[in-house]
Amino acid sequence: MTNGSLEERIRKEGFRGDIRRQVPMQDFTSFRIGGPADLILFPWDLEDLQLLMHLFRREGVRYLPFGNGTNILVSDRGVREPLIGLSQGFGEIKKEEIKVTAGGGVGLSQLLRFCADNALRGLEPLAGIPGTVGGGIRMNAGSQDIEMENLISSIMTMDHQGQIRRLKREGLIFEYRGIHLPAEEIILQGEFSLQEGNGKEIKERMEDFLRRRKEIQPLSLPSAGSIFKNPQGISAGELIEGVGLKGFRMGDAMVSPLHANFIVNLGAARSGDVLGLIELIKEQVYQKRGIRLELEVVIIGEPGAAG
Repeated sequence: MTNGSLEERIRKEGFRGDIRRQVPMQDFTSFRIGGPADLILFPWDLEDLQLLMHLFRREGVRYLPFGNGTNILVSDRGVREPLIGLSQGFGEIKKEEIKVTAGGGVGLSQLLRFCADNALRGLEPLAGIPGTVGGGIRMNAGSQDIEMENLISSIMTMDHQGQIRRLKREGLIFEYRGIHLPAEEIILQGEFSLQEGNGKEIKERMEDFLRRRKEIQPLSLPSAGSIFKNPQGISAGELIEGVGLKGFRMGDAMVSPLHANFIVNLGAARSGDVLGLIELIKEQVYQKRGIRLELEVVIIGEPGAAG
């Protein structure tokens, strides 16, 4: 089955959205790393997305939901499965009293601006966290101050059969940097329950959180955010620094001297360089501290990243 024929069948089904071929993922990820994706599909609306789900299920095609590419490492060999992005058809934000509903393709920074403009407070600690609403819910994004689960009142999803589900907060199970949902289920929308506030004060709080984040995180260099989840009772950054790997480099991938749980791209890093650092860090931390670090970054694409 060739990618061209898959694209033709998608169009023949009536898909109206944007289809991009052989997309260099280094241009679509915050890491600025990754080989070509055979297809990225941007559905216009629910009907477009359901069409894809029905076709893929019928033909046994595996797919990957795709947000802003802010917490993923893509193989140097690229991605064969079609990627589905929501940035073009699921970008609506609306409010009803103190509740804000945002599409899965809305950027978190855009959502925070909307809340500030409408004098609704609660999400300010998320300032500076990249990604989309869908990706943020999927990863239960947050900081020491707050996580997505604290403000979500409901979500809307679509499963691999094209069925739409509306799930209230009490029916959702969140965990540290995750939510219990099938990997192929696409988060279409999130509803947030906020509080009335003062727009000027909300913006000032957002700027303060962003300033603090810039002081401790290497936001000026390409990265995928935190590489590892924090183990119970200690930060992954402390562990990595404690085994002497802060500033350690493989190729153009380097453990950040500012925050050891960030691997940064100095300009020409390859996925294989990052994977090499990841394995070294895991090995050293386990050998010296007896702790097995768990990845927070998501690795996608064909194996043999250094090829």
